[in-house]
Amino acid sequence: MNIIKLGIAVVIVFALGGLLGVSMGNGSGAQAIVPQKAAVAQPALNSSDTAATSRVGVVGVLQAVGSNSISVQTLEGMQLLTINGTAGIETGSSAIDQLHVGDKVAVWAQNVNGRVVVTKIVVVPQKPGRMHYVGLIGAINGDRIDVVGQQGETTSFRFDATLQKMPDAARAPQVGDTVTVVAKPDPLSDGWLAVAIVKQ
Repeated sequence: MNIIKLGIAVVIVFALGGLLGVSMGNGSGAQAIVPQKAAVAQPALNSSDTAATSRVGVVGVLQAVGSNSISVQTLEGMQLLTINGTAGIETGSSAIDQLHVGDKVAVWAQNVNGRVVVTKIVVVPQKPGRMHYVGLIGAINGDRIDVVGQQGETTSFRFDATLQKMPDAARAPQVGDTVTVVAKPDPLSDGWLAVAIVKQ
């Protein structure tokens, strides 16, 4: 009976030793095992680091250039963008004094606590000239018209209130009409803006 009690006691001692981080070594005494912790350096956060930021991309036509802000007309409406001194503009982008009202620009920015702060501005080269596109109107959705060309390809054009409808200005273009679309590079996107639609 004493042998059984002694065996149970030894098992308990080894079990507790494992939980407490103590092992019985081959040496003369007990040896403590201290777990090694990885040292992870955490940078100190300041208030600006903890502010919620998100990246913003804007393409549009420059409407105004101020000393610390610009206004850009986009498809979503007018955007007021803050320039945080000259440090906000990356190397290789357009200098603020080289921007002109009417330029098509691509702007990279960060939304910091509700303010859109510019990080980079690039003037987008305009596509040369105008195009005349002959085809069949395949679809009209909102401010876009899709025209199926003579080779079976479909080209989408944006239009606005300045669109000229010829020969009958009172008649809106209809799906199925054969037309010639006169278009220019869209200043608000990489596509085309329909200037006039001539019904055949």
